[in-house]
Amino acid sequence: MRNRIKPILIKPGGTIREAMAAIELSPHSKPEPGPAGIALVTDRRHKLLGILTDGDIRKAILGGVAIDSSVSGIMKKNPVTVKKGLSAFEMMRAIIREIKERNIVDHKLDKIVVVDDDNGVHDVLSFFELWKNTEIHARNVYIVGLGYVGLTLALTLCEVGFKVHGIDIDKKVVASLRRGRPHFHEVGLEPLLKHHINKNFFVQSDFKNGESDIYIIAVNTPVNEKGEVVFDYLKKAITSVAKILKPHDLIILRSTVPVGTCRNIAIPLIEKNSKLKAGEDFYLSFAPERTVEGRALEELRILPQVIGGINEASVDLTTRLFKTINHLIVPVQNLEAAEVVKLLNNSFRDVSFAYANEVAQACEKFGVNAFEVIEAANRGYPRNKIPSPSPGVGGLCLVKDPWILVNSAKQVGFNAKLPALGRKINTDMIKLVADKVLTFAAKNKIKPNALKIFVLGVAFKGEPETSDMRFSPAVDIIKELQQKFKNIVVYDPVIKASELKKARLSDGQTGLKPVSLADGFEKSNCVLVLNNHHSFRELDIYNLLMKMKKPGYFFDGWNLFPREAIEGVKGIKYGTFGV
Repeated sequence: MRNRIKPILIKPGGTIREAMAAIELSPHSKPEPGPAGIALVTDRRHKLLGILTDGDIRKAILGGVAIDSSVSGIMKKNPVTVKKGLSAFEMMRAIIREIKERNIVDHKLDKIVVVDDDNGVHDVLSFFELWKNTEIHARNVYIVGLGYVGLTLALTLCEVGFKVHGIDIDKKVVASLRRGRPHFHEVGLEPLLKHHINKNFFVQSDFKNGESDIYIIAVNTPVNEKGEVVFDYLKKAITSVAKILKPHDLIILRSTVPVGTCRNIAIPLIEKNSKLKAGEDFYLSFAPERTVEGRALEELRILPQVIGGINEASVDLTTRLFKTINHLIVPVQNLEAAEVVKLLNNSFRDVSFAYANEVAQACEKFGVNAFEVIEAANRGYPRNKIPSPSPGVGGLCLVKDPWILVNSAKQVGFNAKLPALGRKINTDMIKLVADKVLTFAAKNKIKPNALKIFVLGVAFKGEPETSDMRFSPAVDIIKELQQKFKNIVVYDPVIKASELKKARLSDGQTGLKPVSLADGFEKSNCVLVLNNHHSFRELDIYNLLMKMKKPGYFFDGWNLFPREAIEGVKGIKYGTFGV
């Protein structure tokens, strides 16, 4: 039973005067106002016997009933009720069905009593509250965490008419967004932000009570050195939301989490801090984000949205929210099933890339070009599509999600071998690339302090383009090379020079050294192409190679250039996996 209805409970022997006092005081109750204009007549076990409205009291008194008469004589017995745990939409359907079945002529039902399976009173809702909860666009949305996941979803919801409040604890991020400037690169993001900011998208660094009905938590869930999730950000966000949660609000977790997090961490935290019951007083679902950085705005509209909930009502409400931007909804069995889906998607991708990278490692021993043999294996053969190898597999999700899956499996006594092995294979590519530079320097007797290395592409991927350097293989390769070489300069077509200078490196070193393309090639001994940005294919590669010192080494980590074109410049050695 909700505490807010306790002041309006009247015993069958109570008087009309007592009912009037209860109705008068209810809206002014503390700490939470109670329902207005109604009293509930219940037995000792709080089972509903009837209801009494202020209209019923006026009618009785005008009809000559004494004010100290028992409420039993004027209460409405067998009122229209709905069962707790239903979504607002299901409640509305149940009310309409009952009105028809009972042939109720007076449809002016201002208040609806919510009861449990034993007819015990649980809450009282107004028709306005039900309508607001039924009409999804009437709900305000809070998105907690305005990174790659939260900001793109926030602006997509704004596009279909929602009023969205974005919360981020980083005040620099908040200030930048308020000026219409995203703090990361995503195609189409900046004009969308400029269009909606301070109109139906509002950014703040703290929570305000009562402003929202739907809370979407999209904060970062980093992992430690053991691959275990650090829950600090998530727990803080959940606790902050719980403290301002109202009955019938919806919480959607979107952050990547270990299996069981919603049920074992989120629900206890929410119930403790809100004093509300999951599945009865509030709705909870897990709706994993599965978009790729660089195409998030597009994929939010076309990728199926997986949804798992604490109950059917939670899934129903979350479905109606996401159907406003995407009609492809995949409901799953429960919260845990939805948590697993996200981990499976990214772990499978990481393992498939690991297969290609292990082929590349084998081709190093075979002395054959890994890209050529994989292309030959794929051509005209429909039963498998082997990915291309790469200088490593990066990005926050592909690096951490396999470990989250491994550790989730460990918690239930299962040893998941493939995701861990895939991570090791992909990580081994870092040293493989660095060793190629070491081999070139040793073979040509170039001293470490005399070697200049130029890195093209620092973001963790080039296509679709992004400014994200988190877990970038290029950064890891630079860290490996810095143990031997000091003159390393970089160029990235997307990342701002100011951001490159702030990149975190090893041994306390901070900052990469950004240069122009021409300055990077100038007198370089080694050029390393470490992501696949489309602009690299359009370089005037011949004239740029002419600027390099000879002998020079050009490592093409993504097979973007023909070997003949590179080695057409005298003194330049072409390198890739297996070559």
